Amino acid sequence: MYCLLVVEGPDSGARFLLPDREPQLIGRSTEAVPLHDDSVSRRHAELTPDEGRWWIRDLDSSNGTWINDRPIEDRTPLAPGDRIRCGDTTLVLARDEEDDSADSIRAAAPTRARVQVLPASTPKPMIETRLLPLFELIHDPDDPDIPDLPAELARVTAQLLEADAGAVIRLDEDGGATTVPVTRDPDGRTPSDAFNLPRALLAATLDSDGPRVALIEDGPTIAAMSLRAGGMPPAILAVSGAAGRAWNDADLDLLALIGRVAALLLATDDRRTHASRTERLAAMGEAIAALSHSIKNILQGLRGGADAMELALDRENLGLARDGWKVMARNLDRILALSLNMLVYSKDRGLDLESRTCRDVVSDVVDLVEAGANRRGVRIDCEFDPAEPPIFIDADALHQAMLNLVGNAIDAAEGEAEPMVRISTRFDPIRDRMTIDVADDGPGVRADRRTRIFEPFFSTKGQRGTGLGLAVARKLIHKHGGEIDLAEENRTGATFRVTLPASRDDEPDAAGTRGPRALPGGDLGVEFE
Repeated sequence: MYCLLVVEGPDSGARFLLPDREPQLIGRSTEAVPLHDDSVSRRHAELTPDEGRWWIRDLDSSNGTWINDRPIEDRTPLAPGDRIRCGDTTLVLARDEEDDSADSIRAAAPTRARVQVLPASTPKPMIETRLLPLFELIHDPDDPDIPDLPAELARVTAQLLEADAGAVIRLDEDGGATTVPVTRDPDGRTPSDAFNLPRALLAATLDSDGPRVALIEDGPTIAAMSLRAGGMPPAILAVSGAAGRAWNDADLDLLALIGRVAALLLATDDRRTHASRTERLAAMGEAIAALSHSIKNILQGLRGGADAMELALDRENLGLARDGWKVMARNLDRILALSLNMLVYSKDRGLDLESRTCRDVVSDVVDLVEAGANRRGVRIDCEFDPAEPPIFIDADALHQAMLNLVGNAIDAAEGEAEPMVRISTRFDPIRDRMTIDVADDGPGVRADRRTRIFEPFFSTKGQRGTGLGLAVARKLIHKHGGEIDLAEENRTGATFRVTLPASRDDEPDAAGTRGPRALPGGDLGVEFE
């Protein structure tokens, strides 16, 4: 029995059985091979069995049906390993089980002859079944632990062909190597000997759709296969065996089948890498645009303050100088905060944990901003939990997060009738959590903005905001294993709630700390005066 394996698309990893003598439909609204791909038509293509093999025809689909990167117009026969592309989904035809009567071995190009071999006493698994380790290399694009694909392809190929080593060589359009060949033995180790691919074999492989073999005098026997799919630059998949190793037709046929799947995997990986690079460049452009706007506003403020200072010096007017200095000092604070937030946002550093109470960190923040808040008419009220225990935190990171939250609260409260910022800490021994609330008497956050306030470069302050403060605060709190949310309160203004775990799995182990030696005998209950 045959099956279809989805190797690319929304249904990647899915497997559909093809029962003998039963036509099957591929499409979004079919029961046999249903695909959740918007680029696939409702009834996209039809598969029909005929005399032991499967045929496919396109059902006038919107995006057509492609076999091995070539569009089909008429009913087309399929062979194991063929790639079927419908919209953005690619499937591979494979056998699902062993054939109990005979193993069919197809010779490699150019003869394409078919030979019937009687089954041995211990039947060998079909080629398609042996390819399962190759299909295991298909990963979710969002998986953070995606392996090094060329290295894994080299390892699996060497393993499947029982070779001494496998290699993947990426080439440019002129056939020159763009990177050092990636080589692995069947156990995934890098061989000590270099993998030398003769130029004649390289040229012959690139000019052919099938495998080619080179016999090197007093050296290894090398078989190679060109990899082409989806417009990717050419590549070579090669294996080497000991001197005198004979690569028979079955080996070359298996290499050809591996090459088809490997080409598809590499093309998919290239597209994923390109998409990721494009996304990073777009994010970088957005960040530069947002930061340039904020920096321009800050520099304009500094320029205005400097002009006022220059005028005050010319007139020897101390009052005007004080006013100009206030403008400069305020903008210096803004550019300092922007620089610190940019460093935190762009660099992912680890935590330097130490045992501290949250009230100590919050008190340091209040001491830093209270004078400026008072000048703006904003009062800060603190209420700390007297039973709060010390917990393991990165004091500098938490200080930066709280500085952003308290600074936002002061900005929001300024201008109100009785502007006030309330900060409180609370320890919950049952949940083993610390909670820090920062509340203001400002206008609050509109409902349509609540889902976006933690997005980088989204600001509700207009010209005064960079949109990094809350994004950085959330990043730092999440690194502590905590959460930060806009609390639902039946009051005016906004309340930001930070929750932190009081215990951590990665907190420093005091047992490994060097300290004074204990007295022999332990605690003897002796008191000293």
